[in-house]
Amino acid sequence: MVKFDTATCRACPVRDQCTTAARGGRQLTLRPQELHQALARARAQQTTQTWKSKYAIRAGAESTIHQAVTTGGMRRARYRGLPKVALQHAFAATAIKLVRLHEWWTSSPLQSVRKASHLTRLGHALAA
Repeated sequence: MVKFDTATCRACPVRDQCTTAARGGRQLTLRPQELHQALARARAQQTTQTWKSKYAIRAGAESTIHQAVTTGGMRRARYRGLPKVALQHAFAATAIKLVRLHEWWTSSPLQSVRKASHLTRLGHALAA
């Protein structure tokens, strides 16, 4: 990794074209040639339609895992022992299916992943 001095970068007239860092100097990561070429090939492959269609399947699975973690508390098992944990997973999967069925029947979209911070909600509550 190559790091430029903060004082040198701060005085540069074209700093905003070089880096988006709010503080500190510019940093460059120099990789070995074969690793750089592999990374360039992977990035080029990500622009193809085949890769995007495969990634869409993964994105769906990732959203299901996220929903299980947030709604079903699946980050940690509540019970000890494989049979009890398996039952917890089955209940969480059933709950996710019920939530999705309810959303389908009522035509309500999925809730936003990002929620307002406590401070923002307090500000809205005080403004109302």
